[in-house]
Amino acid sequence: MGGQYPQNIRVHFPGPLYNLMDKAEVEDQVKFLVLTLDHIIKLMDASEHMNSVKWNPKTVEYFLKVLHRQSSELKECVAQYQKPLQKESYKMRIKRHFGNLKKILKKEKYSAQAWEQIRSAVRSHLQRMDIIANNAKLRFS
Repeated sequence: MGGQYPQNIRVHFPGPLYNLMDKAEVEDQVKFLVLTLDHIIKLMDASEHMNSVKWNPKTVEYFLKVLHRQSSELKECVAQYQKPLQKESYKMRIKRHFGNLKKILKKEKYSAQAWEQIRSAVRSHLQRMDIIANNAKLRFS
């Protein structure tokens, strides 16, 4: 969306949470992926606040469509799970993390710099989520 990632942008990333999810049951991993995707969609679906960035609106729209599709397909998988899942402490942790990302945007008045921080964080999430999804696929098959 925005080309190269600036080198000077750093945002806290919940690496320990992802490490925990790497070892979780497949069902928990899928629920985590759905939850995280939904948080990313909610965060990025703020076109009214994207006036400061020079991202192509069609690219952002396409990106969100892909995320919506992935989320809905994973939700179909989650609906098939029979047993209730044991630990869902990750729900509050991921909610808190995305709340902090939203605070960055608000504090910086949705500036281009703030959006670049968010874009960088979302990229990190998607990369780690891809690893979890691939591992879950291997364990499930």
